[in-house]
Amino acid sequence: MVDAASDIRSAPKGLGGVLRNIGPGVVVSGSVVGSGELLVTTRMGADVGFVFLWGVIFASVIKYFIQLELGRQCLLYDDTTITSLNRVPGLRFGNASWSAWLCLIGYASVFLSLIGILGSVGGLLASVAPFASYKVWCVVVFALVVVLLWRGIYQDLEKMVTVLVALFSLVVIGSLIFLQGTTYAFSSSDLAAGFTFHMPPQGAFVAMALMGSVGATAVELFMYPYWVREKGYPRFIGPDDGSPEWKERYRGWMRVLAMDAGVCTAIALVITCAYYLLGASVLSTLQVVPKGIDVVDQVSLIFTETLGPTAKSIFMVGAFCTLLSTLLVFAASSGRIGADFIHLLGVGSAQNGEGRKRWSRTLQTAFPAFWLSVILFWSDPYYLLLLGQNANNLLLIPLAYGILHLAMRESPGRRMGLVLELGLLLTIWAIISFTVINLYNSWVN
Repeated sequence: MVDAASDIRSAPKGLGGVLRNIGPGVVVSGSVVGSGELLVTTRMGADVGFVFLWGVIFASVIKYFIQLELGRQCLLYDDTTITSLNRVPGLRFGNASWSAWLCLIGYASVFLSLIGILGSVGGLLASVAPFASYKVWCVVVFALVVVLLWRGIYQDLEKMVTVLVALFSLVVIGSLIFLQGTTYAFSSSDLAAGFTFHMPPQGAFVAMALMGSVGATAVELFMYPYWVREKGYPRFIGPDDGSPEWKERYRGWMRVLAMDAGVCTAIALVITCAYYLLGASVLSTLQVVPKGIDVVDQVSLIFTETLGPTAKSIFMVGAFCTLLSTLLVFAASSGRIGADFIHLLGVGSAQNGEGRKRWSRTLQTAFPAFWLSVILFWSDPYYLLLLGQNANNLLLIPLAYGILHLAMRESPGRRMGLVLELGLLLTIWAIISFTVINLYNSWVN
C-alpha cells in the first residue's frame, strides 16, 4: 500500500521536467519494437504491399486509451493490473474474479509469442555464428536473460531497454530514409494506396496477429501498471485524503502519465510504420515472405537492400538487441504478474513483500525455461509467434471491457472524462470488428 509520506512529491512542471520523469512507457516500448514491429509488421508488408498502412497506424494508436486508463487505476489505487481486474464484479473462482482469470489465461497463451521470439533470436545467432546450432544458441540466450534479470531492479531494466530501443530505432529510421535513394523507393501514390481502407483477405491471419502485436499489445498493456508502480507515481501522489493538495498532485502526475503513454504510442507508431514501409517496399518487391527459423535473416534484406551488404552486421546486432529487450521485459513482467496472481489466490508464501519478490524472481526464470523447452522440440518458432499474437489480439477484448467497467464506476470527480471513455468504447468496437472480419477472411481463404 502507499503509506510512505516521505515519498509524496509534487509533479514536475514544464515539458522538460515531465520528460525527465517518464519511464514506464519506454520500458513497454522495449517490448513493442521487438516482436510485432520487427517480425510481424514486415511480414504483413511483404504479404500485401502498401494497402494495409492504414491498419498499421490504427492498430498502433487505438490502444492508447486502454494504456492510459490502466495507468490511471494504478495512480488512484496503487493497483496492479491483476488487482484492478479483481475489482470487476461477477463470477469468482477462488479469490479471483472471472475477468482476472480470463486475462491471466489469455496472458499465458501469449507465451507462444515469446517462444517464437526466443527461437528467432537463436536463429539469428546461428546464422551469424554457425559454429553452434540454433538450439544451442537458444540455451545461451535463455542464460543471458536469467543473468541480466537476476537483480530484479526496475531501474536496471529501464536503463537497459532505453539504450536498446534508441540504438535500433536509429537503424530503422535511417534505413527508411536511405530507402528513398534506391530502386525500392516508395512514391506518394504508394502511400495513398495505404489509405484506401482495404482489408486484404490474403493476409487476414497475419493482419489479425498484427492488431495484437503492434503498438502496445494486450500483454504490454497488462504489464504497464507494474512499471508505473515501480517507477513510483502512486507513492508520489499519496493516498486520496480529499484535500486540494492531493487533487493537485493527482492532476500533475496524470499529465506525466499521459505523456509517458503518449511517448510509448509515438515510438510504436514511428517504428511500426517504418518497418511496414520497408517490408512493403523491399520484401514485397523481392517476393520474400519471412518465415521459419531464418526469419530474422530474411528480414535483414530490408537493410542490406537499402544500406548495402555491410549493413547486415549492423542489422543483426540491432535485431539481437531489440529482440533481447522484448525477452527481458516479458520475462520480468511475467514473473511479477505470476507472483501477483499467486498472492491473490492466498498462497501463504506470497502474502508479504519479500515472499512476492522471491516468487517473482523464481517465475522470471521458470517461464523462460518453459519457452526454451518448447523451442528444443519445435521446428518453426515463427508460426508460434503468429499464434501468440493472435491470442494477444483476443486478450484485448476482456482487458478493455474490464478497464472500461472500472473507469465508469468511478465517482464523478474521479472519472477519466467523456472523451477518454468514448475512446475506450471506440477501442473495444474496433478490436471486435477487426477480429471478426479477419477471422471470416481467414476462414473463407
